[in-house]
Amino acid sequence: AKAAEAKAAEAKAAEAKAAEAKAAEATAAEAKAAEAKAAEAAEEACKAAEAKAAEEAEAAAAAEKARQEAEAEAAEKARREVEAEADKARAAEEPGREAEAKAAEEAARQAAEAAEEARKAAEAKAAEEARAAEEARAAEEAKAAKSRAEAEEATAASAPAQSRAPEADPDQALKAMVEKSKRDRRDDREEKDE
Repeated sequence: AKAAEAKAAEAKAAEAKAAEAKAAEATAAEAKAAEAKAAEAAEEACKAAEAKAAEEAEAAAAAEKARQEAEAEAAEKARREVEAEADKARAAEEPGREAEAKAAEEAARQAAEAAEEARKAAEAKAAEEARAAEEARAAEEAKAAKSRAEAEEATAASAPAQSRAPEADPDQALKAMVEKSKRDRRDDREEKDE
């Protein structure tokens, strides 16, 4: 009877051990799947942030181009007005020529002031749009970093401590991705400037 009990206990222990191994294997598979899903989500978030930052950089470049065109157009308009007034003053032969010349000078001065104000307004608008684009890019990068960190925390919580192998620091990997993105954008801006 004791031998039978011992055999039954041994069989039960073997069955429990097999069940435990199967459960550990399933848990490891789930942890691996969760980790892969988290990595994919973080990569997608980073790509989305980079794409949005690139769009905002293009928008800022377009705003700068529009500002330059507006400034050039205002300057050309002022120059034409000054020339027209000067021609009018030279053509005036009546006694009121001096008064007309003064009026032309005043008109030219006002036109120059208007052109300067338009230029300053365009520069202020371009600077504001560039600042907004930079803030939005930083917010998207922070959001991507947060998503990555949350995904890594969820993965770490779902996997048994003894079954997880040492991993690279996710923060370091994310920082490297962000730095590379910044360098690429800076290189693009330098190329455009050149």
